[in-house]
Amino acid sequence: MLATEPVSGDLKRRLHVRHLIMLSVGGTIASGFFLFSGSAINIAGPAVVIDYAIVGIISLAVMACLAEMSVTRRVAGSFAIFAQETMGHLAGFLTGWNYWLAWVMGAATESVAAGTYFHVFYPSIPIWVVAGVIVAIEMVVNLVGVLFMGEYEFILSTIKMVALGLFIVIGGFAIFTSSLNTVGTSGYTGFGGFFPNGVGAVGAALLPVFFAYVGIELVGVTAEESVHPERDVPRALIQTAVIVAVLFIVASIVLLGVISWTKAGTSSSPFVDALNAMHLGAIAAVFNWVVILASLSSVDGGLYTASRMMFAISREGYLPKVLSNTHPVRKTPNPAIFVTSLCIFIGAVLAYFYPTTAYIFVASLSAFGFLYAWLMISISQPLYRMQKGADYVNNLKWKVPLYPLTPIVAIIAVLAALIGQFFAPGSQSIGPITIPGSGAVVVIGILWTVIWAVYYLIIARGFGHGHDWRASQGQAQTPAPAGPTSPRS
Repeated sequence: MLATEPVSGDLKRRLHVRHLIMLSVGGTIASGFFLFSGSAINIAGPAVVIDYAIVGIISLAVMACLAEMSVTRRVAGSFAIFAQETMGHLAGFLTGWNYWLAWVMGAATESVAAGTYFHVFYPSIPIWVVAGVIVAIEMVVNLVGVLFMGEYEFILSTIKMVALGLFIVIGGFAIFTSSLNTVGTSGYTGFGGFFPNGVGAVGAALLPVFFAYVGIELVGVTAEESVHPERDVPRALIQTAVIVAVLFIVASIVLLGVISWTKAGTSSSPFVDALNAMHLGAIAAVFNWVVILASLSSVDGGLYTASRMMFAISREGYLPKVLSNTHPVRKTPNPAIFVTSLCIFIGAVLAYFYPTTAYIFVASLSAFGFLYAWLMISISQPLYRMQKGADYVNNLKWKVPLYPLTPIVAIIAVLAALIGQFFAPGSQSIGPITIPGSGAVVVIGILWTVIWAVYYLIIARGFGHGHDWRASQGQAQTPAPAGPTSPRS
């Protein structure tokens, strides 16, 4: 069944490598690090540096897998399409949909985080109102056009990187010159030792550290809007992973040398606490605004990525066709942007008004969706090689180093992060059910995945426009979803 005309919109190629890197940095360096690094520090103490190093290595392994596949297959949806082509349509849909949800819920929590910080300056303005205004602003930015969004994100991400770099320089100078009020090198061993809560605490702190790193992979979703995707996407993936890992590790080391790990707050940014401890109140006040900009940037990146993933999985035939339409001039997926923005706002309202119940649900779905995407990327890469054959591997312009060790390490590490949640300290309650550790992340994620697997089997397989899209692009060899086919729309 060949289409006589394009069955869905196309996207414009406008993004260069600097946009891709900063978009990914913007999605990654957000409140997960600026605000919530305090929770990881409180769990592991100074040993949290090991967590940042471990997850940094894992992120490099996962991004290497994605980079190799992205060299030869450049399409919106990226790893969801790779999962589809190697493991079937159900796997592709669930990968894309879980990732969409991860960014929607992640952007929702980021908008609440920004609203909470903004509330400190203007307490008369409700937090949920600020969150709504932020989502509306980012929706407009995304509707204007992808190049405008890329430049906007480039500016915000540059501000974040410069601010974090300045903190590292100021804090490092203070530690080694004792010119400001810092705990110095005693901060690494003087408050209960390097492992104050035991070696096991390093494993318990992995999830919040994992959550700080997620977002690097969004570069893969930009492939269809990149000017030179075959060159820039792999480069941006690896460079972003290195940049983020170095910044996180070095900033954590400096932070622990400025203030005691026991004083790293979970209700405020530990970086602001550290600047105040050095009696740099003016810089701390500026850093408060940097934290807000960090969340603003992450909401923008989250909306961009989630809307493109919704567009891609609609175009593949898993969601109604209208969600794959694009603006005739700007080529932005406006319906997907509108729907995604609304869902982000709803998630923000729920997280704000029901913090003890909805927030656990929102945060769990976000964390699970990102880890699920990393797992699917790591599994797809060796399957992709086996599917394409020896000639494909020999002709690759960029290959995963240390193959097959790299994907194996990535798969094991992500599975360990998921399973390890049940062995973290404490427990979580969902209604009458108590789940050990932070296992709610996994339980809620699995339940959500099962619900949408049922949706796929009952509803999504009936859409016919996905097959039309693949046929129109010369991909007729990709099998259409099994089951009844609805009339072409």
